[in-house]
Amino acid sequence: MKPVGVNMINVKQINRKSVLQLLLRSGPLSRTDLAAELNLTTATLTSICSDFLQKRLLLASNKSRTQTLGRQKCPLEINPSYKYVLAISLHYTGHVIAITNLLGDPVAISEFSLPRPYTAVAFLKELANTCVRLLWENNIPCEKVLGAGVGMIGSVNQDKGISLHPFKIFEEDQVPIRDILQAEFPFPVCVENNMCAYLNAEYLFGSAQASNVLAIKWGPGVGSASSIDGQICKDHLYHSAEVGHTYFYTSSNRLCKCGRKGCLETGVNLDRFVEVIQSLLPNQPALQAVQQKCGDPSFENIETYIGADCTALTEQIRPLIHDFAIGVSNAIQVFSPDQVLLFGVLFESPNIAETFLNDILQINPLLSRKLFCKSALGWRKEYLGPAATAINIFLVETGGNLPE
Repeated sequence: MKPVGVNMINVKQINRKSVLQLLLRSGPLSRTDLAAELNLTTATLTSICSDFLQKRLLLASNKSRTQTLGRQKCPLEINPSYKYVLAISLHYTGHVIAITNLLGDPVAISEFSLPRPYTAVAFLKELANTCVRLLWENNIPCEKVLGAGVGMIGSVNQDKGISLHPFKIFEEDQVPIRDILQAEFPFPVCVENNMCAYLNAEYLFGSAQASNVLAIKWGPGVGSASSIDGQICKDHLYHSAEVGHTYFYTSSNRLCKCGRKGCLETGVNLDRFVEVIQSLLPNQPALQAVQQKCGDPSFENIETYIGADCTALTEQIRPLIHDFAIGVSNAIQVFSPDQVLLFGVLFESPNIAETFLNDILQINPLLSRKLFCKSALGWRKEYLGPAATAINIFLVETGGNLPE
């Protein structure tokens, strides 16, 4: 790591950043509590908060914490409507546009699609038009927008905002998403891999408590991201942790969406669960009842199928869960995380989640159940990752020093 010097400007920026991070994560806190949590002097904390209050980035909160003796504390909180964020999630299962406040609460959510064939430029320009229209429909002027965050599957050069491997979304490789959207918007744009963005959201709003975290998403594919000392890990080619694309099935001919064969994802993804269900449907009344009520098995109704009272289905998906437990156990041995965050549609099934945990603890008895934590954010909130990434880059990292 390259040495970095510290001067008074750096210190001030770090202190301002720390105040914003703590308030975003913990909610309303008094000046006294902030100073104690961050080990800052009262004078330093007062100076920072006074500036934020003057800008109306902070507000005096009426959400007072329980206090019975002494002078009543006056908590401060982030002003959620100080700015808004445009959050865009691009995924082969569907695209979502959302407007959120600074706490990640949605103001508006809309799905986006464009008939194929299309070029990346045509797609992104139409996406930008839809975003601007959504802002207009919700009476949010562009000057109230902090910035736009884009969450994208595949490897992403977040420094330049380039999608390096967009899989099924664009035919082109090396798509400069940030530059294309930046030409359409009057506010800044950032782009990040969807799993890395989601881990940002876990740190800003969610369950990530440890410095070294491994986040695992199960369904529709297998996604993952890792952090060391609170920083997202990527290699020099901008590849993040890819548990799903580790070589696992030595004799499989299933082609992964990454273009290779033998990836762990090909044997445990949502498509494999759907295949098992479809093979059992002709002879399983319990599954037929679900089909009549919910339609054919899909991403939207897989929870209902898995929850059906069908012993044959439980037996058939058991090896899939075990394979996934082996793959994640191997990843834990490599990354040595202090916390493993689990989320995704397949982890929403209590039976699958419990079987997975039992298997992984049996595979590696040295692991503790306390290592694993289910995400508190909710897997359907695709917009939270892009929103958190934009808030982190354009607000927190700047120490709240926004352009006038």
